[in-house]
Amino acid sequence: MSLLKGRGVIIALDLDDAESIRRFVSATSDLDAVTGYKVGFIAALTHGLKKTVDLVRSVSDKPIIYDHQKGMTDIPDLGSWYAKILRRSGVDAAIGFPHSGRDTLVKWVEALRDEGIVPIIGGDMTHEGFLSSGGGYVCDDSPQRIYEDASALGVKHYVLPGSKIERALLYADMISKRIRDPVFLLPGIRNEKDAENIASHFLPSYRYVHIIVGRAVILSEDPASAVEKIASHMR
Repeated sequence: MSLLKGRGVIIALDLDDAESIRRFVSATSDLDAVTGYKVGFIAALTHGLKKTVDLVRSVSDKPIIYDHQKGMTDIPDLGSWYAKILRRSGVDAAIGFPHSGRDTLVKWVEALRDEGIVPIIGGDMTHEGFLSSGGGYVCDDSPQRIYEDASALGVKHYVLPGSKIERALLYADMISKRIRDPVFLLPGIRNEKDAENIASHFLPSYRYVHIIVGRAVILSEDPASAVEKIASHMR
């Protein structure tokens, strides 16, 4: 499946109020810069994933990405159930951080593909306390190994930490040597300056780059204007 070509903004719908979600999507869906919407646990656990997806679909035909926060951290055999539920809910793609091992990565990617859902793989997160060198529980080389194994499976879409630009660039360089025209999604964007930083480092070298923004725009009184300001750096 072709998904998220070009460059733009993916909006994280981290809202618990259904009417707020509907209003926000209605106000931004017609913007060319908006390339998709990301649904996470806040809306999915409040309203149910299918109901949330149906709500977004009622006002937009843009791709919907589900972020289980953090999916793919369970046993390999549960991947088929996960993928079936996502297919019934109507999402287009799903983000996974397979820190429970390569077998889980393989099985869950296969399951998603079997159900027609695009797998998007992440390895490193945006906050500083994630890797062991920063006081976290995850080995420093774990993200690199995840990205390498995912690229060996032919995965095209990747989440990279937008707040850790040097590490993100290292991951992108490695992935692009293994996958032709990979698609990069970068969260951790708090303002226009962050978006400009991502654009200046990624756009000269990569065709398909999308920043993920949430609180930077969803709390704005004029969401369309807020999105346009951040998206202006991605052109």
